[in-house]
Amino acid sequence: MKTNAIRGYVVDRLQYALNPSSIAVIGASRCPGKVGHKVIDGLQKWGYQGKIYPVNPRAEKVAGLKAYPTLREIEEPVDLAFIAVPAHLVKSILEDCVAKEVKIVVIATSAFKEIGRGELQDELTEYCRANELPLIGPNLVGMGSPALNFNCGFIPYLPTLGPVAMISQSGANLLAALGTSQKDHYGMSFFVGLGNKADVDFSEFIAYAGKDDNTKCIAVYMEGLDSPEAFIEACQSVAKPVVAIKVGRSPIGVKAAFAHTASENVKDDAYYDEVFAQAGALRATTWQEFLDVSLALGTQPALRGENVVMITNGGGSGLLSCDHFDRCGLPLKELKEISPSLAGRIRAYMPMFGSPLNPVDISGTASPTQYKGAFMQAMRDPAVDGILGSICPTAVTNVDAVVDVVIEVHDRYRRLGKPFIMECQGGEECQRAIMKLRDHGIPAYSTAEQAVNAMVALYRYGQMQKK
Repeated sequence: MKTNAIRGYVVDRLQYALNPSSIAVIGASRCPGKVGHKVIDGLQKWGYQGKIYPVNPRAEKVAGLKAYPTLREIEEPVDLAFIAVPAHLVKSILEDCVAKEVKIVVIATSAFKEIGRGELQDELTEYCRANELPLIGPNLVGMGSPALNFNCGFIPYLPTLGPVAMISQSGANLLAALGTSQKDHYGMSFFVGLGNKADVDFSEFIAYAGKDDNTKCIAVYMEGLDSPEAFIEACQSVAKPVVAIKVGRSPIGVKAAFAHTASENVKDDAYYDEVFAQAGALRATTWQEFLDVSLALGTQPALRGENVVMITNGGGSGLLSCDHFDRCGLPLKELKEISPSLAGRIRAYMPMFGSPLNPVDISGTASPTQYKGAFMQAMRDPAVDGILGSICPTAVTNVDAVVDVVIEVHDRYRRLGKPFIMECQGGEECQRAIMKLRDHGIPAYSTAEQAVNAMVALYRYGQMQKK
């Protein structure tokens, strides 16, 4: 249901969705394959330190824990109620939650508005709002935080700890992002699936992420936007970048979005472009761009000007980057246009057959010392706003040593506030390099286009900040 503005009581209570002292799992099951069992298993497996109260009227114990016939019979306070019972039972459970003074509820159950039962979903939402009981869901996969060892839902693993808060309507895409996090070191501060977002919307989780110390960038996957005013308010209120991907552009996509999360898309795509522009949120077009851009915005400062210098040992990589910078509306300038003496200073770190234009091709024979000298000259020049480095693994390239040089230069000059992005195009040695760079807070990618997209996003965010 629509919310016209951010609700303070909801934002205040969201802490209990990600850091509760106690959780009641209603619909807790003794069957290992059931959602009501997986929730408890995930909490225990990943080290949740709070109290877990299984609620099952037909069991004395679930997963080794004492079970309770109803929520009301739990003697201790309950912060979070995770509901995994059939849809027709949910209303009575919510009444128990209100009587028990539960702080927040999560409904994993499906079979609501997405299958045409919108009246039932709205009835539950209105009841929760009347009692100021925030409701997350229904029809969701769960939420968690690697910083707190908190995994609440039917989720197989936690992501790598990092700077990006992931707020997603889609459970499948959220799970994909969690897998990417582990595989590709895409670090997250917390994650949440909103499902049908009957009550708690994007806006309130954005506002919460704005206050979260571990979050540096907020990534939002949306299938429908019921409350654009609240979304705009939330994005404008946080001093952190927001990246959004809005799906359901195509005619068949509109129908698929409703069948998936009951998302209604009655506006054309230009409308959402305008909403994102007003909000100051960067819109991604593809899933890969969404991940790449949010990683960069979570780890690097904004690009304050247009003067990007690219340093590479591969001319082909430079050419791909040149063309993509141009397509993105941020064409590279020659070094002489950026700083008259920069080309001469960088020449000292390349062979005679290298190219000091921009991209700067220090040639396939480049050593770590030459990379370091070129990077340092560019970083020290006051006219340079950002650096894009590229490694192409020739037979003489010491990839590991170049990576160490990049980390050293990045750490030494981080105080200057210039973004530093890397591209490593190659095989296993480059994949290892990308992971090591990411682990040191340097966004690194396997293709020129990904690296350019990341730098352009930092520029767009810098321009938004100026406005």
